[in-house]
Order: sequence, then structure tokens, then C-alpha cells
Amino acid sequence: EWLALEQALEKLEGLDPDVARVVELRLFAGLGPGEIASVTGSSVATVGRQWRFARSWLAAQLEIRDDESAS
Repeated sequence: EWLALEQALEKLEGLDPDVARVVELRLFAGLGPGEIASVTGSSVATVGRQWRFARSWLAAQLEIRDDESAS
């Protein structure tokens, strides 16, 4: 599972490095949206959009159900 995630993140980085950075900061550094916005120089709204896109994209790549987007 970790290998599949790593490969998906590498693919995402090729598509959009900023979105991949948001994923890394959220999942591996444990930062929240406000902290990520501060680190990246983005707005909280932009980070939120990037996170929602990344979560959905990764779910499709890893063929898992994205329960948060269903609600």
C-alpha cells in the first residue's frame, strides 16, 4: 500500500507539484489547512481546493472509496 501511495504521489507531482506538496504537508507533516497556507504562501481556500482535488485524485489512482467527498 505504501509503495502504491508513493507511486501515485510521484505521478501527482508530475501533474501538479503544488498539489503534491499540500498532500505531503497534510499527510506526512500533519499540518492543517491554515498551516499549509502559511508554509506555501497560498490562501486557506486554495489549500482546501488543492486538498479536495488531491484526495479525489489519489482515491481514483489507488482505487479506494473517498468517503469524505460523498458527504
